[in-house]
Amino acid sequence: MINRFNIVVFGLLISALILLGRLFYLQVEKGEYYKKLSENNYVRIITINPPRGRIFDRNGVLIAYDVPYYELYVLPYMVKKNWPTLKKNLEKYLKLDLPPDIDEKIKKGFANKVVLKSKLTDKEIKIIYDNFYRFNGVMIDVVPRRKYTKYAKYMAHILGYVGYPSKKDLEENPDINPDVLIGKSGVEKIYDKYLRGEFGVKAVVVDALGRVKKTLYEKKPKVGKDIYLTINAIMQKDAYEEFEKSKQKSGAVIIVDSKTYEILTLFSYPSFDIQAFSDGLSKKEWKALLSNKYKPLFNKALYGLYPPGSIYKIVVATAALNENIVSPYKKIYSGGYFEIGKWRYRNWNPAGCGKINIMQALEQSCDTYFYQIGIKLGVRRISNYTYMFGIGERLNPLIEKVKARVPTPEWKKATLGENWFHGDTVNLSIGQGYLAITPFDSTKILVPVVNNGNVLKPLLLKAYYDSKIHSYIETKPVILKHIPVRSSVFKYVKKGLYLVVYGKRGTAKIMRQVPVKNAGKTGTAQVYKRTEKHKKINKWELQNHAWFIDFFPYKKPRYIISTFIEHGKSSSNAVKLTHNIVNRLYEENIIDSQ
Repeated sequence: MINRFNIVVFGLLISALILLGRLFYLQVEKGEYYKKLSENNYVRIITINPPRGRIFDRNGVLIAYDVPYYELYVLPYMVKKNWPTLKKNLEKYLKLDLPPDIDEKIKKGFANKVVLKSKLTDKEIKIIYDNFYRFNGVMIDVVPRRKYTKYAKYMAHILGYVGYPSKKDLEENPDINPDVLIGKSGVEKIYDKYLRGEFGVKAVVVDALGRVKKTLYEKKPKVGKDIYLTINAIMQKDAYEEFEKSKQKSGAVIIVDSKTYEILTLFSYPSFDIQAFSDGLSKKEWKALLSNKYKPLFNKALYGLYPPGSIYKIVVATAALNENIVSPYKKIYSGGYFEIGKWRYRNWNPAGCGKINIMQALEQSCDTYFYQIGIKLGVRRISNYTYMFGIGERLNPLIEKVKARVPTPEWKKATLGENWFHGDTVNLSIGQGYLAITPFDSTKILVPVVNNGNVLKPLLLKAYYDSKIHSYIETKPVILKHIPVRSSVFKYVKKGLYLVVYGKRGTAKIMRQVPVKNAGKTGTAQVYKRTEKHKKINKWELQNHAWFIDFFPYKKPRYIISTFIEHGKSSSNAVKLTHNIVNRLYEENIIDSQ
């Protein structure tokens, strides 16, 4: 009987003989073949970019999709030796304007591709092939290119753009392939995990000129998932065009579904040409965008921080009623100014407001009324209620990257090295002083009011299509928390906001002309303190900010709109713009009359 040891030894001998035979075959029989292959050719591993998923609006209107285009690039390890000559030929024959850091990329790079030119023209491709011997090592690949429809013009800041990963991107996400296009900002970045798809790989043999001689292996890429935004493309377009017609220089408009907190419209004005940005701007175009004082590249709606002015009085009114600082119908005399020691704080209307209750104070936007209840509330309770509304936190961190600045005594001490004074509380009570919010934050003021204290999660993604199960996966509304405020409080606050539009001394009377009952709050936020009472200020940068937030229909709220005009002088300009937007939406049946 053969023992186990002998079997093992016999097996090892057979394996060794097979291995020796394979080595003999490779080195002797095929040695000359592989020698020539290694001397004259390269085995090149190609990353195949997957087509990104398409982007649609909530109703299936196409916003962004991919088309193929040709890209010229090199792999540093293949061109290091002949780079000076190759660079000279690229500049001479193709007229390429190579970036200043190109030499460093070639020197330090190895197998990660360095793109020399995107979107090659037919003429450029012909030049390359006609002069291939001058361009040793260059590669041409078909790469997906983002194409945007006409509606993308109105949502450049939302959509963002795609590009190759930076060093920072790769450090933050080690799983990203350096040669695959990824979302760099906006929706393209936020929902990149859906849109990107899975890259493919191809191993090919190329000669010294970069020409493919043979394909050894190929794994095809998988297309990304289509996504559907909560945005209504037609609504976005109409609102943007109304802002454009207003001749205002800068600002933002946001419209949300008050029941679900789905974002229906969100734009920052002015904007930029997203297709030109995606395809690549010239140095002159890029410089023009950067030097524009109205900051077209900056998303004011989500990143800009501004004093909210009187729209913030809604938060203070809610706190005062819920904390029993005042009762709904208790009247307080509110004159033309309010004094604390030697300091005098004026009302926007020098004549004052007389004896008024809290609903009338909202109607007239009476500063001196809110000074008084603000002092009684104190900074602690005001800031606490602010946070309750979701202001000062990111209710959806995917969308919101900037937090509102909600000042407290600790914040002031740490930031400015100063103590908190009663005057700071007075300013805070009317949305001035150190308080700063984003235009998007302003919608957070009304969402809990119309939902009886429910704070919802803002949504930008309506659904995505999962091809594996051939089904749409929809996002659902999420209640994040409930503000511990009596429902009767919101009833009186809403009544005050109704009076802003329909009251005798309301500050937004023009909104009576829209075909739906609505309620809202005006706000004029001071930017520059006048040293001389009647001195006229002409500089755009020193004008007040203009705000108006509104909800409709009044009895069964469905929509919230926030209009912010940077340095818009007066809230009346924001009210007028809101009036024009809402009117147009109803006239064009974008939303139904209720």
